[in-house]
Amino acid sequence: MNLFFVLVELSSYLFAIYLLVNKAKMAVIYLPLLFFANNLIEPTLSASVYYSTITLLLLASAARSGMFFRNNLFAVLLFFYFLLLLLRVTDLVAIRAQVFSVLWLFFSVPLITEVYQTEEEGVVFRELSHCATLILGLFIVNVLFCTAYRYAPNPMYGITSGVLYGNMYGAGFNVLALAVFVVSLRLIEGKHTVLLSGLLMISLTLVLLSLRRSVMLLSVLGSVVALIAFFAQKQARQLVIFGGLALLLGYGIYSATDFKDEFQTRYEVRNLDERAVSEEKRLFEYELIYKDLFEYEAYSPWVGYEPLNSAGNYGRGVFGERTLHADIPSIVHSAGIIGLALYLLMAFAAFAQALRASVTGLDKLIVFFCFVLFVVYTLTGRFTEGAAMTLLYLVLALPQAGRKLAYEHVVPATPLPRQNEINLTGILGSE
Repeated sequence: MNLFFVLVELSSYLFAIYLLVNKAKMAVIYLPLLFFANNLIEPTLSASVYYSTITLLLLASAARSGMFFRNNLFAVLLFFYFLLLLLRVTDLVAIRAQVFSVLWLFFSVPLITEVYQTEEEGVVFRELSHCATLILGLFIVNVLFCTAYRYAPNPMYGITSGVLYGNMYGAGFNVLALAVFVVSLRLIEGKHTVLLSGLLMISLTLVLLSLRRSVMLLSVLGSVVALIAFFAQKQARQLVIFGGLALLLGYGIYSATDFKDEFQTRYEVRNLDERAVSEEKRLFEYELIYKDLFEYEAYSPWVGYEPLNSAGNYGRGVFGERTLHADIPSIVHSAGIIGLALYLLMAFAAFAQALRASVTGLDKLIVFFCFVLFVVYTLTGRFTEGAAMTLLYLVLALPQAGRKLAYEHVVPATPLPRQNEINLTGILGSE
């Protein structure tokens, strides 16, 4: 596995250099790919190199984006608020990765809006679809290597045989549902149909075998939403081709592999039949945090306990060293009611902007899917997962792509493009 790790790490830094030189403004679109790649490997270079690289890419994109911070003032306030809260941290090294992840997210949210609005729709979607395609491709390659070398340092649900995922764990799978959604939308163009259909079917198969329930359901939902877009566009030819290829590839995977037996074995190992939703510990987190704040008065309800340091520090240690999973209790524990309010207002502003810019059926489907995904991931956690959260806001902002260009080039009395009809050509563009 060491060779695989080195190749992925080297490729990541070479790609980052390419972005910095050739696509500095658009670099923010590819951050989820770099986050995802880093989560898969055991790095050989120091963490400071990685943190510096991502920060440099963000700053390079921001330098070409003018007064981008005006797009979401709540994100800006949250960024500086978390910086102030870091003065209360007792062990910054222990939470360093999470700190960078959330700060990058807060910085990216208004930046994404500015980049999208000042670039052509087709260009934005092409770059985003490339990012999503590379994520799924890297995911498949990672599974192949980990399965071949029996590499599972942190096996989920006690599964140590069959298909393995290496260093991927828990919320690290969240980004895949969004990648599946974007690649499914890319199929609407009718280009590279066989390649993308195969990539989707293999990815969905591997996602199902992970038994990450939220990711499984959202990945399927993303594919369904894309099919609805097919119907809305009356893209009969593409729908028939995609549907036929999906059935053919799906049957091939099912019949040529031991998928059924593998899935059944993993289902039994995870014991999902006896695992009721009411037994989920994350549902008790809300009650524990409430008691901490208003009954025990263990820490301030306004600013919380300490940023990203919940292990053993909530509910009087009833769950031992288990960290908070759900986002709302975690944010309240980290940053108090002030932090939670700013976080929800940041998300609300982003969704409101996307909804206001939505003028086609596809735009509204994108906002709908992102809303469902945001709710599910907020309930299940975690907002510190940089790849998934950044890609969420990248997808959500798609209806805003090219809006400033449209206003600059269209006479005020002339209706904006895509205003009165469902039309995918605007957002999908042409290569």
